[in-house]
Amino acid sequence: MTSRIGLAVVVCALLWGWHVYDKRQAVSAARDGFVREFELTAVQTELDAIRRRMSATDEANQALREKVQVATGEALRFAAELEAYEHDTQINSEGVVDSDLLERLRAN
Repeated sequence: MTSRIGLAVVVCALLWGWHVYDKRQAVSAARDGFVREFELTAVQTELDAIRRRMSATDEANQALREKVQVATGEALRFAAELEAYEHDTQINSEGVVDSDLLERLRAN
């Protein structure tokens, strides 16, 4: 009878030990799963933020390209206008203001 009680105590102790071990393993696995899930969520959030920044950068680059094209067009137009003005306007080679130019300057 004492050997049966001793055997029952040993079996109960082994079951209790297995229960504690199994519980620790389950808690550890759950913790690792939560950590992985949290890290995955953090990485996905960071990726979304990077995508938003890339999109904003692309839009800003496109707007800048358009402004550069407009500025280049205006610069070319101004250069052509300046060239036409230089071609149409006669400049005294001696650097003296003649009466015709003086009258035009006074009129402005």
